Amino acid sequence: MIHCIAFNRCRRICAYGTVFLLSLSSGCATEPEPIARTEPPAPRPASHAAKVETTAVYFEDVGQTLGLDFENVSGGPEQGYILETISAGVAFFDSDGDGYLDIFFANGTRLEGDTVGNHSRLYRSTEAATGERVFTEVSQQAGVDYSGWGMGCAVGDYDNDGDVDLYATYWGPNRLYRNEGDGRFNQIAEAAGVDDEGWGTSAAFGDLDQDGLLDLYVVNYLAFDLENPPVGWKKCLYKGLESFCGPQGMTAESDRMYRNLGGDRFEDRTQALGPDRPLPGLGVVFGDYDNDGDADIYVANDSEVNVLYRNDGNWNLVDTAIPLGVGFSEGGRAQAGMGVHGGDYDNDGDLDLYVTNFSDDVNTLYRNRGNGAFVDATYEVGLGGAVLPYLGWSTGFFDYDNDGWQDVFVVNGHVYPQLSQYATGLRYAQRNLLYQNRQGRFVEVGEQAGPGWQLEQVSRGGAVGDYDNDGDPDLLVTNLNGRPTLLRNDGGNAHNWLGLKLVGVQSNKDAIGARVRVWAGGLVQTKEVQRGYGFQSQHDERLLFGLGRTTSVDQVEIRWPSGLKQVIRNPLLRRYLIVREGSDQIAAGNEVPAVVPTARASASQVRASDVTPQVTGAPDWGPADYRRASEALFKQGRYLEARAMLQKALELDPEYIPAYVNLGLVLFSGLGEFAAARKVLEQAVQIKPTRADALHLLGKVYLQQSRLPEAIEALGQAARLKSQAWEYAHWLGLAYLRADSLVAAAAAFRKAVRLAPWNPKPHLHLAQLYASKGQHGQAAKEQALFERLSLVQNRVELYEKKVADYPENVRAHYLLGLTYVEQGRFALGLQFFERAIALDPSYAPAFHGKGRVLYQRNQIVPAIRAYERACQLDPQLYDAFNDLGQAYHQSGRYDRAVAAYRRALEIKPELALVHSNLGMAYAMQGNLNAATASFERSIELDPKVPDARDALAQVYAAQKNWSQAIAQWEAVLRLVPDHLGAAQGIHRARQRLAGQR
Repeated sequence: MIHCIAFNRCRRICAYGTVFLLSLSSGCATEPEPIARTEPPAPRPASHAAKVETTAVYFEDVGQTLGLDFENVSGGPEQGYILETISAGVAFFDSDGDGYLDIFFANGTRLEGDTVGNHSRLYRSTEAATGERVFTEVSQQAGVDYSGWGMGCAVGDYDNDGDVDLYATYWGPNRLYRNEGDGRFNQIAEAAGVDDEGWGTSAAFGDLDQDGLLDLYVVNYLAFDLENPPVGWKKCLYKGLESFCGPQGMTAESDRMYRNLGGDRFEDRTQALGPDRPLPGLGVVFGDYDNDGDADIYVANDSEVNVLYRNDGNWNLVDTAIPLGVGFSEGGRAQAGMGVHGGDYDNDGDLDLYVTNFSDDVNTLYRNRGNGAFVDATYEVGLGGAVLPYLGWSTGFFDYDNDGWQDVFVVNGHVYPQLSQYATGLRYAQRNLLYQNRQGRFVEVGEQAGPGWQLEQVSRGGAVGDYDNDGDPDLLVTNLNGRPTLLRNDGGNAHNWLGLKLVGVQSNKDAIGARVRVWAGGLVQTKEVQRGYGFQSQHDERLLFGLGRTTSVDQVEIRWPSGLKQVIRNPLLRRYLIVREGSDQIAAGNEVPAVVPTARASASQVRASDVTPQVTGAPDWGPADYRRASEALFKQGRYLEARAMLQKALELDPEYIPAYVNLGLVLFSGLGEFAAARKVLEQAVQIKPTRADALHLLGKVYLQQSRLPEAIEALGQAARLKSQAWEYAHWLGLAYLRADSLVAAAAAFRKAVRLAPWNPKPHLHLAQLYASKGQHGQAAKEQALFERLSLVQNRVELYEKKVADYPENVRAHYLLGLTYVEQGRFALGLQFFERAIALDPSYAPAFHGKGRVLYQRNQIVPAIRAYERACQLDPQLYDAFNDLGQAYHQSGRYDRAVAAYRRALEIKPELALVHSNLGMAYAMQGNLNAATASFERSIELDPKVPDARDALAQVYAAQKNWSQAIAQWEAVLRLVPDHLGAAQGIHRARQRLAGQR
């Protein structure tokens, strides 16, 4: 007979009756299955999967009541530097092994003033006289009360000694606390080799090589020196408001990956990630995203491409984010990734990805297609729209109502306190969001889920854990310069549930990476043991499976990280079970009865978007004036006022189409009110069916509402009306791609490439399209084009923002013009060079840039004038003298060309190209000896440039020095084997040599 070993834990609700032993027939059993895969039993008739059921679940902030009474510090109220804005994360973990979750808070400090008490904190869960769980601070006794700019943390039993260890990231050296098992922690980061001194943010433990030891991944953000900030002491602008600078324009730091060698030692294996590629990272999560049995790594980066390291074993990790569709948004944009989690939201057996992003954007859900690739399903599942004003940080999948479908929480808070100046604009303090999963589609229900979701704070970290062991997940949130929020879940355990704590034997002790599938009530749920996810936070490693009204579980299958498969049939419900790897005995706790909360009415909330602010204009304002005023307000993020201005314009002229289009944009891109935007734009199209911009925006709204036929129709009409607009062709391609019309999508994307060969986005989607068709060579070619073009386009977007923020900045206009020229967009380049000249007629580089564009257009005389002016204004601008020499040469003015080249070489003598150009000018003058000397000097400086050798060979040939000419042409062929001129020159020279003999 197989028995279950029982355990008993005190709970917040009450104490329960005696513990008893159960036989196999009572439903608690295990089967080790190291090889054969168990087929699931036939599903029973679904008791809750066929329809959406909702139960009353309320969240209440009990943090301060339970003892979490401290301020999480991160700089001052003005938030003058980006360092102050990130704030700190939090960890739920059982530090003392008593079966209850304790809490670690990372904590920051201030730039100046009183810093006493600004240390990280550890709170232990203890039992109050009432039987309720409360928290007592033990930071100093435990040895974790370190002061500094604390950021994130990671927890895991890295030494497999049965207690959970702690890793803390900092702006500065990170710390590894080994749990000594007696309530104390010993800091050993330096000795263990994991004391990275970068700006660490999120971190996570995971077993990358399946050796039973937890490895460590540490995300790093920016290179930042508080004594010498990257942009000095300057301020930047956000929506017209003075603010801190970054991360754009700052240097990112590389992440770190450590292999656990055992014996408290780690080895830096960062090189296994491939060539060093610093990216500003904020979030990380381990998970088996390709279902091959080992842990992959996904990293969310701020305003840069996200990365997905596919683990192919033997420390071979390859970034596959772009080809698999999780590097960018659906539209091909790099988003400002903050937090991330992987979970099976649609119960199809694989892990999907959810990433939080900045305001004026959406948090992105990537659905796993099951074939190794992903698709952006954000709008399809209802997660777009209303999220636009929010700035998301920590996040996670969790089944808060235990109905068998994983819901989503998002922790929010802006980074610019200056936003408080605009009462009706974006908000600095924001409420957090709770999305209920209704069988694969999400509805935001926070306003009905109790007072805990109504709090508006500047939140950052967020951790999920059942702190009171009552069978429903609670949520702990850290708030910048505020007290933490502990949202107790009341009512989530009204539905049935199964709790599992896995203990590895061959695998790592925490069983991180174990995958569990549960068959019950017509659903098959899939979860992995993950501690680190979200943003800088760590979570309860126990798995909770919500069962709705289902009263039994058919089967539980565990795939341990070691590869062992283990099956439990008919387990006991409404309690936590402890399952040891390979063991046929399970420890089971007492049953937790359902607690249905007393019905409560949520507080009446007035949404900001329901308020119509009063707008005023000049007495003589017409519709166009109100529209122009709305555009300025829109740029400032004051969307409600912009909406009111446009409504006023339409009151004055109900058929004023530009106001309809702008109103549609405010509703769609600003407020995220898709239905209202659609109504406005449909009205605009009804008034003027040939208005291309209205049709295009309407098509985008349809697309984000997953109304694909209407989207294709509207976007197609717009693309036909504006046949030279690459964006219109590109968005039509996206609509076709979403509809799986791959031939039409490819045609639209190729048209976009023809219209805008400089833009990387169509190449990204062509790469994904070709990859989906198995045309991997073509996909690789398109991806390479995308990556090359993106380097320049990223600079364009950076300088466009600089110009918008600082319209009087001459250098910003010049740099934007320069990058436009690099893209081949010469007209735009010339436009911004001339704007720079208008702002400062003494700015030499702008005249130089203007000259280059004119020269490219073969307008030689105006180009010479521009170059001459640049050289007059800055006599040290050597490349302007070189370009002036080329223009003189082109116009046949060789004496002046020689003078210009010589002046360039006076300034910078080591320029091989200029020596070569000077040689050409001498040759055209007939001064072959001087030409020879110049070419020889050019070759001496750079022996691998073929043009100087070819020209020198031609000079030798003109001097009938055939042997030396042949030698130079042979050198050219070694550098460029298919150089036709060199081959022909050798042939002619050898003929002449033969004739001489």
